[in-house]
Amino acid sequence: MSLTEDRDRQTRGHSKKIMKGQCFKNIKKFSFPHRTVDIWNRLNEEIVAAKSVHKFKEKLETGHYEPCSNPVLYN
Repeated sequence: MSLTEDRDRQTRGHSKKIMKGQCFKNIKKFSFPHRTVDIWNRLNEEIVAAKSVHKFKEKLETGHYEPCSNPVLYN
């Protein structure tokens, strides 16, 4: 599985979108990187463009983004 910067769809979302490669096995499909791409891509530009990790976390806590509609939960 590879994660690459999505350069084709710059009309929506933020400038740091990530594109997922196709997965044929569940072990890759449900891996951490693959599961988090959709959540990352839903963040707004202000959150993604934070200048530091501290600011990113701060903006993430107070920012508005569409939560994952179908989260995968593990015990």
